[in-house]
This record gives sequence, C-alpha cells and structure tokens, in this order.
Amino acid sequence: MNVIKLFMVLLLSPIVCFGQNSPYPKDTIYIKFENKIENKKWIGTYGYGKNKKTGVLFNLKDNDKQAMSFFIEKNKTPDTLCITQLKNYKFSDLQEIDEKRYKWVFDHKRPPANRNDIFKTFLIEVFSRDKFVIYPVIWRSEGAID
Repeated sequence: MNVIKLFMVLLLSPIVCFGQNSPYPKDTIYIKFENKIENKKWIGTYGYGKNKKTGVLFNLKDNDKQAMSFFIEKNKTPDTLCITQLKNYKFSDLQEIDEKRYKWVFDHKRPPANRNDIFKTFLIEVFSRDKFVIYPVIWRSEGAID
C-alpha cells in the first residue's frame, strides 16, 4: 500500500508544482529591429553542448549605442501582421528596460534576475510598407540556455 501512495505522490507532484501560475509574472516588452549597418541578423546556433539550438540571432544597438542580443529558435514561428497594427505596440529602449528590471526586482523583493526571467520579449521588424514581423525572442547571454 505504501508503494502505491509513493507512486501516486511521485506521479502527481510535477503536475501540481508546474501547473500553478508563477508568483512573479513577466512583463511584456517590444523592441524594434531596424535594418541598419550596426544591427545584424543571421542564422546560427546558440547554446552549449546538448543545449545547442539553431535559429536566428539578432544584434542591435539602441539610441545610446548599447548592444542588445537576442535569439529565436528555428521551430518558433514569428507572426506577420498588417502595418496598421504597429501603432498598438510601445517600443522600449535598453535604458527603459533596465529601469523596469530594477523596479521589478525591488517590487518583488528578489535578488537581481536576468531579463529572461522578468520579461516576455518580442522583437518587431518592419519589412515592407504593408507588413511587419513579430519574433518571440530570448535575451542572449542571460542564462537562457545553459
């Protein structure tokens, strides 16, 4: 009988633990990717060893020329939307993102967390007069794939 109880506890524990909402909700941010000389976009791999994944890498600089790096896996599908919907998105720069990050850490009384733990990040690229693409990305070098 004890074996059955132990089996049930082991079977149901992950469902109960992972099925709950996080006590620390993520904020959604949008960053605009523009085709400039200092901004780069290429297909490559990211991660180490068995965690190495193929996808699209983005390096871009914001207005203060500070670099930001992002990655989207090959199996993640970006959305293509009509340009008229672009006005519904508020873009953030690195200074604003870092201010939100420090506020989030202070509000939740947690040690400093990386941007992937705090934000659900989307990169937006306008590729024609009629359409833009929205990529669900992760911040590179932020402990995303270790």
